[in-house]
Amino acid sequence: MRSFQLSDPYKDFTHPASRELLQSIINKQGAGLTGHDLLCVFNRHLPAGTAAECCAYLRPLFQLFRTPEDDSASQLWEDIIRIWLVQERTALEALNQYRRIIDELRRIVYDTLIPAPWQAESGAGSIESRAAMLICWMTSPWGEAETEDILNTLGTGGTAQQFILLRIFLSIKAAEPTSFAERFDAHFSNSTALYDAVLNLADYPLPPNDASGSTFVLKNTLEECGWYL
Repeated sequence: MRSFQLSDPYKDFTHPASRELLQSIINKQGAGLTGHDLLCVFNRHLPAGTAAECCAYLRPLFQLFRTPEDDSASQLWEDIIRIWLVQERTALEALNQYRRIIDELRRIVYDTLIPAPWQAESGAGSIESRAAMLICWMTSPWGEAETEDILNTLGTGGTAQQFILLRIFLSIKAAEPTSFAERFDAHFSNSTALYDAVLNLADYPLPPNDASGSTFVLKNTLEECGWYL
């Protein structure tokens, strides 16, 4: 029996085109899976497989999370944390996978998301993705207690960390008030870290216009921060 199976327990892939898509994912047997393939596998509230079947796809899923510049990474990260782990918790605990998955997500936070290097030529998309993924982690039951440490690391980090911090700040300001927003504001109430990040990034050398879009996003970020700071 092949190790990669998807039995469509929620009968969400009943149209001929969607059945063909699902079969094409199965046929890959875990090799060369795209972000779109994994979005189909975990499929928000209607995963394409049972908890056990989806666990076969965890290795490529974790690999995707370690490349946050992929367009699917941020959405999948939120789906896994906010939906799949909650919906499938009992089944995952029975499989002895629940804690292992959370531990691996935590390693990705500290090994990949936070220590991001700043590479202007690769664009600012991964910065925005990392910011969204970190917010999702810090507002989860497993990451809430780590909020202070993560914010401290970002506030005292390099260019990429300060850029991520400002994107988190702007995401909070653009959304409805939450307990995370309150914790964020309280953390920086007696700190100049946000101001320092703006000043440091304002001096960062970038060409007037660059193909990656980094100049545009950075300038926009600094301008928007000026509305609040």
